[in-house]
Amino acid sequence: MNEFHRQRLGKNAVVLLLVMSAARCCQAFNLDVRFPVVKEGKTAGSLFGLSVALHEQLVGEKRHLLLVGAPKEKAESQMSANETGDVYACPITIDPKDCKRLNLLSSDPDSIPNHANDMMDGMWLGVSLASQSQPGGRVLACGHRYIRKMSTNLRMIGKCYVRGNDLKYNQADHQWQSNKEVCDPTNNHEREGMCLAGMSAAITQTEIFLGAPGCFDWQGNTISQWHNPADNYDDIKNKIRDLDRRNIYIGYSIAVGRGVLSKDKITVVTGAPRDEARGSVMMGEVHKGSPEGEVKIKATVTGEQVGSYFGSSVAIVDLNNDGWKDLIVGAPFYFDRRNDGKGGAVYVYMNQGGSFSDKADVVLTGPKDSAFGMAVVAIGDVNQDGFQDFAVGAPYHSTGRVSIWMGSKLGISQTPSQVIDGKDIPGGGFHTFGYSISGGVDVDRNSYPDIAVGSLDDRVVLLRARPVIHLKSYLTVTPEVIKPEECDDCIEAKVCLSYTFSTTSASSQKSITFQYTVEADQQSSRSPRVQFLDDKVSKHTGEMSVAASEVCRSLKLKLVSKTIQDKVAPIVFLLSVSLVEPVPSSGQKLEDINAFPVISQKDAQPKRAEIHIQKACGSDNKCESNLQMTAAFTDEQNTPFPTRNGQQIFLYTTDVKKLKLMVNVSNVPSQDRIAEDAYSAFLNVTFPTSLSFSSVNPKILICEPSDGAVLCTLGDPFKSHQSVEFEIIFETTGITIGMQEIQTELRLSTRSDQNDLRPLSRVLMVDYELKPFFILSNQFNTEFSGKVKAESAMKSTSDIGSPVEFNLTVSLSEKPLGNLGYLEVVFQWPYAVANQKWLLYLSEIQMTGTSKPFCVPENNVVNPLNLDVSERKTRRRKRDVSYLKSEQTLPKMQAQRKPANLDCDSGRALCQTFTCPLLGMDTSANLTVRARVWNSTMLEDYKGAGVFVTGRATLSLKTDKPSIRMSNNTREFTVAIDPAEGGELRYEVPLWIIIVSALAGVILLGLIVILLWKCGFFKRANTRELYEAKAQKAELKTQPSENDRLTEED
Repeated sequence: MNEFHRQRLGKNAVVLLLVMSAARCCQAFNLDVRFPVVKEGKTAGSLFGLSVALHEQLVGEKRHLLLVGAPKEKAESQMSANETGDVYACPITIDPKDCKRLNLLSSDPDSIPNHANDMMDGMWLGVSLASQSQPGGRVLACGHRYIRKMSTNLRMIGKCYVRGNDLKYNQADHQWQSNKEVCDPTNNHEREGMCLAGMSAAITQTEIFLGAPGCFDWQGNTISQWHNPADNYDDIKNKIRDLDRRNIYIGYSIAVGRGVLSKDKITVVTGAPRDEARGSVMMGEVHKGSPEGEVKIKATVTGEQVGSYFGSSVAIVDLNNDGWKDLIVGAPFYFDRRNDGKGGAVYVYMNQGGSFSDKADVVLTGPKDSAFGMAVVAIGDVNQDGFQDFAVGAPYHSTGRVSIWMGSKLGISQTPSQVIDGKDIPGGGFHTFGYSISGGVDVDRNSYPDIAVGSLDDRVVLLRARPVIHLKSYLTVTPEVIKPEECDDCIEAKVCLSYTFSTTSASSQKSITFQYTVEADQQSSRSPRVQFLDDKVSKHTGEMSVAASEVCRSLKLKLVSKTIQDKVAPIVFLLSVSLVEPVPSSGQKLEDINAFPVISQKDAQPKRAEIHIQKACGSDNKCESNLQMTAAFTDEQNTPFPTRNGQQIFLYTTDVKKLKLMVNVSNVPSQDRIAEDAYSAFLNVTFPTSLSFSSVNPKILICEPSDGAVLCTLGDPFKSHQSVEFEIIFETTGITIGMQEIQTELRLSTRSDQNDLRPLSRVLMVDYELKPFFILSNQFNTEFSGKVKAESAMKSTSDIGSPVEFNLTVSLSEKPLGNLGYLEVVFQWPYAVANQKWLLYLSEIQMTGTSKPFCVPENNVVNPLNLDVSERKTRRRKRDVSYLKSEQTLPKMQAQRKPANLDCDSGRALCQTFTCPLLGMDTSANLTVRARVWNSTMLEDYKGAGVFVTGRATLSLKTDKPSIRMSNNTREFTVAIDPAEGGELRYEVPLWIIIVSALAGVILLGLIVILLWKCGFFKRANTRELYEAKAQKAELKTQPSENDRLTEED
């Protein structure tokens, strides 16, 4: 049971986090909000306003009442319950606190609740209300949470009360007013033990219809109780059978009427908002039987979004007056994932002769989190235009909102005819305005039905419909054509007004005052050309009191000046009319709404009339021009660009800063057209972002640039037999590599008659010519010397001979090529002499500014012998450095023989052709080419003579874009090789050989010392033994021998 509260009321916890109120989408129509009838509940928190109904009382007292349900109202004093709910009857007065409680539970003294069997606490009496539409009709009120005690079981079956036209219990009407249970409390929730009858309700002349969404384990049901008008004791209950479909809530909402599926039979329309999680609306017919009949489902429409609660509110109303009632379904929890600003939806299904399509004809949506569609109600023909209308409540949009849609022959538009916000109600204090709505009853007897709007704020409001006036307004201006030189105050505007009411009951109005406003030439871009004589301005406002007959008024105007620049544009007059309303009363009594009529929306539109100024264009005053145009692109020297296949070609380089568009416009007669003045003649030129407007020549022509366009004024008028030639100058700063074309469009316009004006397209094909900078030092000097060395003896490039190194620099002034192509350097490299001996040995090619650090061509061109590259060491040897000369230094040929020229073209040198692509280059790249002069070849073949070696480097473009081109840039380089001065140069032993030799010498010396030590070379006689021997010899006094003497001397 609490789930229902969460869906209809507990939703507040989410949707009260609202967006700010959106701007009003339309102006008010005839539902009045200035003089509302506001009523307040007696008890705070009673939900006074959860349901509302308009009731006409004819028994006892003739009056109209506003019935309001308060399902959480305190219980009557004699009831042993806290909250039972009840219904209040509110008279149509200005007193907000004069509503009276009906005390339905105790109104029948014979059926006061028995506390042993009835649990009335929390029964929510007043959750649904209905009034019979027939004169003297009864009222119906239900409490769906009424519990019947069955021994130890509690059955929440719901209970409804019917009371007479005077809202009292009438014993004579016991067939209707007796409290019969429509659900069987003897069964559990799988049958009817939890049926919640009365959550929705409707009443006709012969039947009561109750929604019971809890039947059959929340499948739900729609129960019809038919009363036989001829027999007070004959009634039949009709129900939907158990469809074996659980938790879909059939009966959540209900509407009944004829003309839905059948012209004659009543159709029951009921919502099941949880059917397949998307919701559905079922339409069935009552088949009476004995003792119990059946409501058979004949048609069903289903929702489109899970959780939208499609079917939580329903209404049936004939919107297009075709005799068939159309279906309106609310889905208040709908949301649009793609448009976060939408929340809640209403689906309109147009009746197709007793059937409905699966897809809605119109889907209306409300603001986010607004619960748009919580209430959808047929409200009668509010504006009396012959078509029924309906209202939609969005209680959680700001302070709440009600939108009114008017029916029409064409159906329903997306825009409502009137929007009323809760904050618009003076003294309303609403926060959930629009939670419930009732309409279709004329409470103030002016023939326009009024509506009641409820809320969850313990307050309701009655909004009365204002009478609608059908206004007939006429505006005529004479003369139709004026001659400025003959017109002083010759212009006359005539305004005529008359009206009728949309109903005959309001036609007794004697006189109505209208305010009218005539605007003359207000739409002109220039100052108004005419003004009213009395007002001295071009706008006049006045009042006219109109009764039964038409009233007219004439107004005089004059030209502001006899010299009129704009003779083509008509002088337009606009008439707008509004009502002058009387001053409201002091507020001590209910305002008479008939004193405040409103003009019908379709009649409130401004009326239009126009006159023309005589031009020099013949008796018909229509100028037929013959504007013709040619255009072509030229360079800054006015030379047209060449054409190819009918299109001009522009060879663009960064040196080209501007280009011109030469335009010729003429207005001269041709064979089939005359050439009268072309008024307001303009030329509009649109161009791409690659061009920017610079200027126009001649300067007397006025051209105004805008974003991507320039508008030139040719003349007003551009005279007959006139022609003009001018040039529009553009800057080319936006042209980029890869741009294939520049497309412009020229469009002539004039206010004169000429129906053959067509836009002229001019396309300039762009051929982009790259002009990169390619720098190469073209003169180098080096030497050769030493001895002939075999190729097999060479381990590193330093063994070959003198080094040669030069740099190539490539740079672009334009933007990088990117994926449009790349540049490459093609070398013709003199690697050998004619006898195939090595000449210039290529060591390496280092690159910077590219995606690869080295150029490695195919066919093993670089370092083919795979020698160690000495150039990669951090320090270049002094000997190598001494060979590199500045490119400004001229070679000194020391040889006595004539120098030899070795080049590829003569065949004296053999050349290899290879390519270094500059991939990934941004705007610049650098190549460092390192090579060695083959010293042995020089010594063998050119000893005593100088040698000039010549090669080539060519910069070229590789691209598949035909619009990008570049001329190949070829640079020659020459290496001058001389014998070294002063004979052979001393060959320096490499450092590593010196270090290794020194270490080897140290090791060898160590080995020799160890060997001598092992042989005893370093052993000597012991000194002590020597002294002892000498002592013995002294004692013996012997003469020393010759050997001893020699030893002693030592």
